[in-house]
Amino acid sequence: MVEKLEVAWTLVTVGLIAGVAVYSTVLLYNIDALPSNPGEYVEVTGHQWFWEFYYPANNTYWNVTWNDASQTTSGGALWAFAGETVQVNVTSVDVIHSLNIPGLGVRVDAIPGRMNDFAFTVPSGVAPGTEYLIQCTEFCGAFHGTMRAYLVVQ
Repeated sequence: MVEKLEVAWTLVTVGLIAGVAVYSTVLLYNIDALPSNPGEYVEVTGHQWFWEFYYPANNTYWNVTWNDASQTTSGGALWAFAGETVQVNVTSVDVIHSLNIPGLGVRVDAIPGRMNDFAFTVPSGVAPGTEYLIQCTEFCGAFHGTMRAYLVVQ
């Protein structure tokens, strides 16, 4: 005969697991949800071995190249205001790249033929002119180390 204590412990365990499953599902859905009105919208394309930023709001393209001798970038950057939510769509034209902004905890893969979208918020109170390093963290070939750019806070 089944004891009442065994039934109680089984029901408590099943209830706990069901609660965690429901909470996790809701949390994952909300984490992946994109904002309805982002402050900035940018399309990022990874190339061997540079980043291309496209701003549809003013129809501008910026190809960012890294100068290893001077340790600087040229050609543009990813720009955003402090406290602003930025929606980014990331893809690649050749091999798998990975857009990584370690100072903000942002990382998303750029895969040929696939558009990965995500949003992040630049911390409020950051001084204009602050730069966050953007780098590729997926080994993409001989000049992988030169795939750098900056997120510049305006």
